[in-house]
Amino acid sequence: MKIPATGVILAAAGEGRRLGSPLPKALVPLAGTPLFLHSLRTFAALPFVKEIAVVLPADWVEKIRTQLGKRLKTLKVTTLVPGGARRQDSVRIGLEALRSPVILVHDAARPLVSRKAIADVALAASRHGAAVLCSPAVDTIKIADAKGRVESTPDRARLWHAQTPQGIRRSVFVNAYTVNGEADATDDVQLVERAGGTVRIVSGPATNFKVTTPEDLARAEKLLDRT
Repeated sequence: MKIPATGVILAAAGEGRRLGSPLPKALVPLAGTPLFLHSLRTFAALPFVKEIAVVLPADWVEKIRTQLGKRLKTLKVTTLVPGGARRQDSVRIGLEALRSPVILVHDAARPLVSRKAIADVALAASRHGAAVLCSPAVDTIKIADAKGRVESTPDRARLWHAQTPQGIRRSVFVNAYTVNGEADATDDVQLVERAGGTVRIVSGPATNFKVTTPEDLARAEKLLDRT
């Protein structure tokens, strides 16, 4: 099955406080390049990706447009938009700026995403309505009460660590926001779940981790050196 035209929302509005940087996280240098450009270049290289909305901190939109606008146009960036109060608000703003039938949402803080992972998620989303890249849980997980007492140990074989990209047909995504977009959600496909939609898991590598701390940044640089 051919992957339909796909739009990408690159969520890059997060702060860089845990990285110890005065810059927004997406602009922190990784191997001499702003963090968000690493995954952006990977998405832009795929022929089925037709448009990309980059969601930035509101006070950085014009700065980035001035500094990198021409370069971003060559990477299929069709719009820069200011982020909202919550991540899901930021994603909704990006969604409103895109018209492709399949939408991928990716955390700019995951710079090592692969082309294969992106294509697999886009294809699964186009087939099933929604898909999420995940890595299988390797540790035993405990469920505890508010006092820290273990209540149960779920079957590890059924547990997955959610990553991005997460892919959703645009019509399904719009409906999910219409039904329950005001309720807090920790990721994008959770909105689809709550709206009664089907979400398929796409297995991905643990190397597609989120850069949150200086240690994560150093790890990402080492992995880039090996490629």
